[in-house]
Amino acid sequence: MKHLFKSLLVILFCLPMLAAASNREDAKAMTLKATSYVEQHGVDASRELFQTKDGEFYQGELYVFIIDFNGKTLIHGANPKLDGKVLLKLKDPKGNYFMKDMIEVVKADGSGWVDYMWKHPLTGKLASKVTYVQKIAGIDGLVGCGVFE
Repeated sequence: MKHLFKSLLVILFCLPMLAAASNREDAKAMTLKATSYVEQHGVDASRELFQTKDGEFYQGELYVFIIDFNGKTLIHGANPKLDGKVLLKLKDPKGNYFMKDMIEVVKADGSGWVDYMWKHPLTGKLASKVTYVQKIAGIDGLVGCGVFE
């Protein structure tokens, strides 16, 4: 019985890590799907769909955003008030210029992961986040979707 209890504790401790690993893949999949959608329909036609809560591109803490290579937010799924804002000089509490980092990753590799701190849309508190970013073909911009860790 003692061994069973210890095993259950280990499983409960590991579940959040397993969920985070799976959510990274969900974030990447959502980014790739959103990039394809934008490439087919354009940025303006994507806005309403990307900002629809519990929609195809906004599920819980997972949402997509689009920024151009000047750091201007073209669409922010979770916070439409950020649309049109230039966030290139925005830095997290650790001093990371994460928008600049996202642009640099995409320019260098076409896609990749960026770590930073961001306000969790469900709790309103700062938390560690990792975001997958992907270049949008035909425009100087990227799509991103991240997961809180």
